[in-house]
Amino acid sequence: AIFEGFQLSFEGTLDAGSTKIMRKTLTKALLKDENLDHPGRKPGGKNSSSNFVLVQPFWIKAGPLEPVDWSEIGPDGKSKFILTPSVLANLRRLSCTLAAGPWPVLLEGPTSSGKTTMVEYVAARCGHPVVRINNHEHTDVQEYTGSFATDHNGALSFRDGILVQALRQGHWVILDELNLAPSEVLEALNRLLDDNRELYLAETNETVKPHPNFRLFATQNPSGAYGGRKPLSRAFRNRFVELHVDDIPSEEMVKILEKRCGCPPSHAKLLVKIMVDLRHRRSKSNVFLGKDSFITPRDLLRWAERHSGSKQDLAEHGYMLLAERLREESEKRMVRDVLQEHTKVTIDLDRLYYGEASEARQLLAKALNEAERQHNSLIASIAPTKSLLRLIHLVLSCIRQKEPVLLVGETGCGKTTVVQ
Repeated sequence: AIFEGFQLSFEGTLDAGSTKIMRKTLTKALLKDENLDHPGRKPGGKNSSSNFVLVQPFWIKAGPLEPVDWSEIGPDGKSKFILTPSVLANLRRLSCTLAAGPWPVLLEGPTSSGKTTMVEYVAARCGHPVVRINNHEHTDVQEYTGSFATDHNGALSFRDGILVQALRQGHWVILDELNLAPSEVLEALNRLLDDNRELYLAETNETVKPHPNFRLFATQNPSGAYGGRKPLSRAFRNRFVELHVDDIPSEEMVKILEKRCGCPPSHAKLLVKIMVDLRHRRSKSNVFLGKDSFITPRDLLRWAERHSGSKQDLAEHGYMLLAERLREESEKRMVRDVLQEHTKVTIDLDRLYYGEASEARQLLAKALNEAERQHNSLIASIAPTKSLLRLIHLVLSCIRQKEPVLLVGETGCGKTTVVQ
């Protein structure tokens, strides 16, 4: 217990290298030959098996929902959550924090390192409902606490915000991008993060006490490495148990692509090699993203989900995902060269976007014929320009994968027309 207490107090903010040094020091001072992975005594004794779930090697209180283990292989042969060595190490630290007490947890690490997904996995495995609140510079306190609004009878009444609802019902709450939230939002959380764990609603003069199952988590990227993030004060951070989450190692990323996305091993290794190569380069248009300016693990998963049948398809999908969102032609050429170098194929954009047999031309011809039949002059008057054909092809690829699409461009360049 003393060893784990020191771990929670001092290892949370350290990276992997520093954690090993701290672990060695603590082990030498406090432990001899004890097995740290042996589960302790079940809280409440043998008769409470339905009230606690063993997330190795700690017992965590179960929630009202049916527990679901995302790491199990589904009917499609894939797993939603892959337990790699680094994930297991982070999962052990998170489980230790949850078992130790009702303290708020702050997970800090680079983008796409699995911070939010790890909390959702533990919640699903223990049967707890989860609520995510995405913070930004314009987040309003009322989104958390609530506000007055008219009901179906036209009467003015107070409606609880997302956080207050979770407090009353005992849900787990994840505050994403905490260091993007305005100062007034952080100040409103202070009282909830204290030992008394309560939230005061000035509008109704009510003090809300949290449900016994309520837990609060926050995630953020490091303030110095990502633009727009402000450093949280030491006093505010001390209210959390902090856990540092590192990047997913390359060899583990290969395993994740294989088991989660069903990607062939040869393609998975190739995708990771391309990611490593692109991370050594920097984008001028996304300079504040550092090594993630061209590609992130989230992009890699999206790329693998497209299930390319050949290296030609792999390279073309990679170009559409990674290069087409860049604004500088030189950067697009650089991404294209990297893809061609690793896949040993040629990416012919003229054939892909503008060829007579291209999907964009076929879809446009079908749309124009349908528009003429319906006497839709707006669509029937569309000219098949290169810009339009390129956009049609890119949007069509996203729609097939059910991916969200953000079209950015000058006024009148055809963004809305392509969707129509």
